[in-house]
Amino acid sequence: MNGATEHFLHVVMNGRVIGDVQRSGKRRMRLRYEDSSTGRFTPLSVSMPGPSGRYREALLVPWLQGLLPDRPELLRQWRRRFGIADTSPFSLLRHVGEDVAGAAQFVRPDRLQAVLDGRGDLDALDSGEVAEMLRRARADLPVSVKEGSNGKFSLAGAQAKIALHRSDQGWSDPSGAVPSTHIVKPPIPGMADQDLVEAVTLRTATGLGLRAARCAIEEFDDERGIVVTRYDRIQRSNRRWQRVHQEDMCQALAVWPDRKYESQGGPSAATIADLIQQTNGKPEDDTRRFAQALIFNWLTCATDGHARNYSLLLSGADIRLAPLYDLNSHLAYTDGAGNDLSMAVNGSFRAAAVSVDDWARFATRLHVDRDWLREEITRQADGLLDAMAHAAKSEDIARYDSATVARLLTNTEAWLKRVARS
Repeated sequence: MNGATEHFLHVVMNGRVIGDVQRSGKRRMRLRYEDSSTGRFTPLSVSMPGPSGRYREALLVPWLQGLLPDRPELLRQWRRRFGIADTSPFSLLRHVGEDVAGAAQFVRPDRLQAVLDGRGDLDALDSGEVAEMLRRARADLPVSVKEGSNGKFSLAGAQAKIALHRSDQGWSDPSGAVPSTHIVKPPIPGMADQDLVEAVTLRTATGLGLRAARCAIEEFDDERGIVVTRYDRIQRSNRRWQRVHQEDMCQALAVWPDRKYESQGGPSAATIADLIQQTNGKPEDDTRRFAQALIFNWLTCATDGHARNYSLLLSGADIRLAPLYDLNSHLAYTDGAGNDLSMAVNGSFRAAAVSVDDWARFATRLHVDRDWLREEITRQADGLLDAMAHAAKSEDIARYDSATVARLLTNTEAWLKRVARS
């Protein structure tokens, strides 16, 4: 491969080239959109809206970095495997950029025609092979059972995870134009039954009427994990899977992913609410949905609700708040007293110090009505314990008779009483 093509990636969305990324130096890079006059245009980001023009590295590089895992050892393993000396996200996306969060695929010139033709592979996996992939993910080793570097996935975030394709025939390892459909995550080490806690928390949110990703607890030989259905993938009537574009709030705000926490200089709840208000097709609906999510994270002490755990869905000019994901109540492990939220409420990070009056004073910064917000807190607080108990009784969770899940219910009941006194 010549030097020019080594510094060039096509950006493809669902079989159509929308632009390209070119690197012209160690720290110099740009995104160029192609002429979009012939069809509906979806930009990579609200921070790089297009449909024409060029965007330089100040916006582009943090966005690309947001597609990669927050696991330094895994990134080192990838660089070793692919013979990469630099730390640029561009260099890694040349090898793992064909299946990332959202609809964009980052495709090398020699791979472009295959991707545009819809060519790709599905390597069938048995339960033992999926188990081995989960073990390798935990150890920060390359997980694919297939040799070669074309079109393998990259999943953002700090938790170990793998991306697979599921069909009526079972699990497969996808590549090329074929997208992954599910994310499988083993429990976080050191946190007993964390996968069960995540499943209960997600289903509790759903039970309260919040939009959250669908999940299930499944076993693969001697490994267990939470299987999350990707909301950024949809199956069309012809049974073909299509990618749906999305970006997390750090990407949307051109913030480096390692600044995801407000306390570390990352986006605040008010900043995200402002972004939704400014860009969203239905801002009143989605500022309320965002406020609901913040309330839920407070009522469940889900302390990892940072900016990368909220996302936007982009389709043409339509921009909406994505379903919730990566919800984990810390009440399975603590009583909530010393827990800090990832985003401050009216200036306070300490969950136990936040009162309903704090929320009411914060309402205008979230672009929601104060009375509505008070009523939403009451609604969620009144229904949360029943929704959580119902989620814990799901067959795939109840079968484990988990002491951690039992403690989650007990601590949540006590925490809600404490919140009620506020």
